[in-house]
Amino acid sequence: MNENDVKEVKAPIQIIGLDIGRGYVKAYSEFNNNKKECIFKSITSDGRDGLDYSNYEEPIYVEYDGKKIFGGKFAEIEGYVPISNSKDSKLSSVVEELMAITFSKIAVAKEVKIMMGVPYKIFNAETLNAIVEKYKGKIFKVEDKINGGLKEVTIANISIFREADSALFHALNGLPNMNKPVGLVSVGFRSTELAYYDKGFRFNDKYSTTLEIGNRNVLQYVSQILLKESNINKSVAEIDSSDSYDYLKQRGYEAISEQIGQEIEASWKNLNEMDVYIAGGTALNMTFDDNFKILEDSQMATAKGLYEVAEFRSQKGKF
Repeated sequence: MNENDVKEVKAPIQIIGLDIGRGYVKAYSEFNNNKKECIFKSITSDGRDGLDYSNYEEPIYVEYDGKKIFGGKFAEIEGYVPISNSKDSKLSSVVEELMAITFSKIAVAKEVKIMMGVPYKIFNAETLNAIVEKYKGKIFKVEDKINGGLKEVTIANISIFREADSALFHALNGLPNMNKPVGLVSVGFRSTELAYYDKGFRFNDKYSTTLEIGNRNVLQYVSQILLKESNINKSVAEIDSSDSYDYLKQRGYEAISEQIGQEIEASWKNLNEMDVYIAGGTALNMTFDDNFKILEDSQMATAKGLYEVAEFRSQKGKF
């Protein structure tokens, strides 16, 4: 055997399902028989040294691209100018910072493949090309300023998949719905997606829509009640993190449950022949018709589905 006969053994590439929402970042991966996942608020801010991190629950503080960054609820509490991920776009600087935090938390390999979730209204070639151009081949060097350690992660490949498709792929264990049409209702921070699938997992755009109803409506309702009745001025982010106003939140969740339920019935006239699944962290606080199935892991369903889609494609040599 000569040196030309020795084949280079490439290190394995880690696959990550990444769901960067306007309320929370959710990510899921399985690597070397270990499951890795994280969830944190989609908020970043400038970071700084000198705080006693033991006083906070799961504080996030990293350094990326020469910048010190607080993340999640910690950024909301201690950041001088916290910035929320308020756009559908996945190209903003805050999304890049949220990705860096995600890698700090769950990246194990030096190279990763990312399947990123996007709303169905921007699931197109233009979005894919822009995301690939920005992130494919990009090297993330992230230092954990609290626990120590420096990670250098290269994005070997990146693609996109509809968020609703991903959650339903997870709910159906990767099997197509051959016997009946199904609907996936994903309740997010600012909006709710109603995605309809004919038999055989065929997305039907005609019966799919996006409602401008979500967790933010509940938080705004609570904010208005507090200001009007008690002269308490709280931001929606502060209300979201607090358990002091749960009784008001519950009233809000009851209201949007009824509103979304009516929208489902108006959009899908054939509910009797459908299976309807509910996903999204907000759904855990809501009440729906008994015929609707709220996924037990509804908050992580999209991230897990994204990972499962990426793994399936990778096994077929298509990712």
